[in-house]
Amino acid sequence: MNADKSLNLKNNDKNNINKLYFFGMLMWMIASIFYGLDYLQHTIPSVLIEPIAKQIGVSYIDVANIMSIYFPVYAISQIPAGYLIDRFGLKITLFAACLVVTIGLFMMLAPYLSAILIGRVFIGIGSAFAFIGALKTASIWLPENRFSLFLGITQMIGVIGGLLGQTLITYLIKIDGWQGAIHYIFIFGLTWSFIILFFLKNNKKVKVKLSENKKNQSIKFLIVLLKDKNIWLLALYAGIIVGTIMSTFAELYDIIFLTDSFNITKTDAAYISSFIFIGVGIGAPLHGILINYFKSQKTYLILNGFLALIVFACVPLSALLSLNTFLLPGIFFILGFFTVSMLITFSIAKSTHEEEHHGIIFAFINTIIGLSGFIFPILFGAIIKFILNHFQTNNQFIPTLFLLLIPIIAALLVATQIKIKNNIIS
Repeated sequence: MNADKSLNLKNNDKNNINKLYFFGMLMWMIASIFYGLDYLQHTIPSVLIEPIAKQIGVSYIDVANIMSIYFPVYAISQIPAGYLIDRFGLKITLFAACLVVTIGLFMMLAPYLSAILIGRVFIGIGSAFAFIGALKTASIWLPENRFSLFLGITQMIGVIGGLLGQTLITYLIKIDGWQGAIHYIFIFGLTWSFIILFFLKNNKKVKVKLSENKKNQSIKFLIVLLKDKNIWLLALYAGIIVGTIMSTFAELYDIIFLTDSFNITKTDAAYISSFIFIGVGIGAPLHGILINYFKSQKTYLILNGFLALIVFACVPLSALLSLNTFLLPGIFFILGFFTVSMLITFSIAKSTHEEEHHGIIFAFINTIIGLSGFIFPILFGAIIKFILNHFQTNNQFIPTLFLLLIPIIAALLVATQIKIKNNIIS
């Protein structure tokens, strides 16, 4: 009789755990789809610059310059976003953020550059909450040993949003014009804002902790965070890897490098380039699984960083040796796969402090990544100009890409100094 009772209790406990896990996944999915919307809006400017310029009667360069205000606004909004998420919880902050992004998108319909500028500022501020909001949701609602996996799946959702975004916008423009396309996205964003408001829940455990602390607790913790050498090392590693390989090469110069180096069309170059992002999308969740087979997160991080370095070196080497372009999609895919392993820095950082501070920790790392994405492209462009002005070369990208290996090597040296708290895999 007692054995039957004990068995029933175990079954009930198992059912409760499964229900809680399912509920946590639902909470994370609500936040992650907002991140997908954020990634989708990254692709909008490339499609809308020309029609907006024609409507307003200005050059496409003027519109492009206005659109670019998004990036510095996004970077400097990260830490305030993390503070607000930690201070006020997920529901109200992500609702407001999604609504602000949606309003910013709608303002792109205005026939004035000033209104579009304000809209892009709104989008930059609201988007700052998307990724760290999704990570915070995963950190408080899902099991510790599943965080890396859902971190990767979150990134995959973002990549899917980016890959499909431009195709979707182009299709909607064909159906109902560019204004109609923005209307459709506005309706979706508005709908999702209220889904967040009505269905996303704050974890009561974290809410109680916040209510018992002083109002300036998160500000005090930010000071502690800025003195944390380990967090700085994690942020620098992630920032350098993303800033060099992704922000500089994959998002700016890869297509022009491919067309100049291999004498192929832009269409073929874009096809090859897409394999980096496919590698990122597939690699992100797989790293969350594979890391569980390693005793040390630090070893896993350094190993993947080293492999990313080797594969990235193959990019200019392939042009130098005039390799067959048939090999390039595979090289680009593997490069994206190993590069996205930098997401493990968020898992390591998460294990170093209590969960009520995770929002601001994620925000700090994302700030450094954002700033690196701003600095390295400028540095890369300056090196290209220097080479063109002082050396005679048929391809300025080959020596510049080889020089870009130096900061990646520096990032690996930085990673060797990272300390893991109890070597926890989470």
